[in-house]
Amino acid sequence: MKEKVSSLKAIGLEALLRRLPEHHSRYADIENELRKTRAGENGERILANVFQQYQFPFKHYVFHDVNLQSTGKFQIDTLFLFKQGAVILEVKNIAGHIRFSEEHNQMTRTLENGQVDAFECPSVQLERNKILLEDWFHAHHISMPIYQAAVFPRPQQQFENLRKDLTLLFPLEIPVYLRRLSSFHPTIDVSQLTDIANKITDAHREYDPFPLTTTYGILPSELLPGVRCKQCGSFGMQSIYNGWGCRHCGKVDPHAHVQALLDYFMLIDYRISNKEFRRFLQLDSVQKAKRILGQLGIPFEGEKKGRFYVADLKVIRELHDLSASKVPK
Repeated sequence: MKEKVSSLKAIGLEALLRRLPEHHSRYADIENELRKTRAGENGERILANVFQQYQFPFKHYVFHDVNLQSTGKFQIDTLFLFKQGAVILEVKNIAGHIRFSEEHNQMTRTLENGQVDAFECPSVQLERNKILLEDWFHAHHISMPIYQAAVFPRPQQQFENLRKDLTLLFPLEIPVYLRRLSSFHPTIDVSQLTDIANKITDAHREYDPFPLTTTYGILPSELLPGVRCKQCGSFGMQSIYNGWGCRHCGKVDPHAHVQALLDYFMLIDYRISNKEFRRFLQLDSVQKAKRILGQLGIPFEGEKKGRFYVADLKVIRELHDLSASKVPK
């Protein structure tokens, strides 16, 4: 019902790191946040692959990265629906030796170099999501059991002091676990199951992490402006008749402005004027700026000097896909 897609947050964090000077006080924090986001993405991709490779012999629906709101907003890595109930699966892609605390809702991991880091126990997130999903079901007059499990992608991982209230699975154990649950007595019929799946699809809203400068307390003026060269990574490409030319490596890219505009929307604001577009891209021509924004089909509001071009998550994903498909000459 909802496939796994690339994380806009990871894409935005990559852009933020590119435009943040390395000596900036938040640079290391953003690097660490990107590292954690990528690890989570890799784990969720492994989980998604399980459902692509395994066929279940009963009616079911799968949602990856589903975002709902009941008494609070919540995100579930993978939600599995069948007649026996709903299953919440949360991925924890954490390397090292894992030990669960007996006294606190906490776990620690120890790396080979001896470094020890502490994390919230997955049981806390699972229970929180279960309660919020129960509230969502109640608001939609749905009654069905909810099961939950934490998924660790590395089968070679070692655990110590496992908690009795936590179901922990490796990826290849997931089909076995779900098949076992499917032997339980059904609580709804197929038509009700389909109706619930459609309601979840309609209620899902993609997670919006932008603008990232606001999220991480960074001033837009602290970012590096200009158009970035995909070949050498330097900023300050010059506007030329057939696009953009790099002063450093000499490469010409007719589409380099796409990534720059995408960066602005992800990092600074969803709204941009012709003047602000020219300032951020270090472009002098009002007409070229107007032509670029028009050719990209960015929705706008207002007229003449009061015109603003306005993006949303759909526009941001379209710009990312366009930028990724364009290879400089």
